[in-house]
Amino acid sequence: MATPLPGVRVPVVSETTATGTTAALYEEIRTRLGLGLVPDVFKLVSTRPAYLQVFWDGYRSVFHEGVLERGVKELIAAFVAREVACRYCVDAHVLFLDLIGADPGLTASLAVPDIDDMPIPEPTRELLRLAARITHEAYRIADEDFVRLRALGWSDEQILEAVWTACQFNWVARMANTFGLTTLGQLAD
Repeated sequence: MATPLPGVRVPVVSETTATGTTAALYEEIRTRLGLGLVPDVFKLVSTRPAYLQVFWDGYRSVFHEGVLERGVKELIAAFVAREVACRYCVDAHVLFLDLIGADPGLTASLAVPDIDDMPIPEPTRELLRLAARITHEAYRIADEDFVRLRALGWSDEQILEAVWTACQFNWVARMANTFGLTTLGQLAD
């Protein structure tokens, strides 16, 4: 049964009342993430199991496969969330950076407003510059952006994965903001 919860603008299916496809997806999410719970952001689409499946598939396509280092993908997700002021998403991906044992410099870089001053390698900074352009002015991205990334050693496959990650988290962060998700555990059963 879906119920509206204080502070969230859509009804959600709780973990304890989920049935059918939603219950099965919740179990898969709990198991695969190893957190013992379903992150709140997935619950935002829980009344539409088809949406939940697509969301989960998209998440897995970013974090459970690929050639780009997991910490870099988490950094891109947190950075995009920071750019669109999604506090929930920033906190979630900082938590994942900690859980995967990523270099503390990745997390520290999120507190630095200017990409050029972040304590990360220049090739990673360039990926964040691309993520910022995707977030704020995708229509202005040009061939030169890709030339710079390749010159810094990023392969076409890594660039595609970085773009995919930035795009995925643009929609996730905007969805979380739109529906009023602000803090980790906000939708806990």
